[in-house]
Amino acid sequence: MIDIDWTLYAQIINFLLLVFLLNVVLFRPIRNALKERQAKLLAQETEINLLTDQGRSLEDEIKEELADARRAGAGARESLKQEGAQAETTLLEEVKRQAELEWATVEKKIQADMAKARASLQTQAQSFAQLLATKILGRELS
Repeated sequence: MIDIDWTLYAQIINFLLLVFLLNVVLFRPIRNALKERQAKLLAQETEINLLTDQGRSLEDEIKEELADARRAGAGARESLKQEGAQAETTLLEEVKRQAELEWATVEKKIQADMAKARASLQTQAQSFAQLLATKILGRELS
């Protein structure tokens, strides 16, 4: 059986002293280290979340600016296309007008040449007709 004597009290005091010393020397520093580690992890997690949010907002901002730049580029491209089409139309109209003017000049010259040729042929037609009649009749006409 178990005898209750002074050694039992010594063992209880020894156990309590050992628990107190282990708590002071071992358990408390480990718990403090674990608390510090948990606090660091929470701080880092918070920082990671903050940086992730900032990264997403920057990414969204960059995408928006890129979309704006693309829209501006498309607008500028359309504007330049319209300007080019308008310049082409203007240039074609000018060339057409110049061609029409040149054609009118050439046509007038051709008509003038034709009129000269007709006048020349009419004067020569009279003499040719007399010459032909002379040859056909064999005598000279007056």
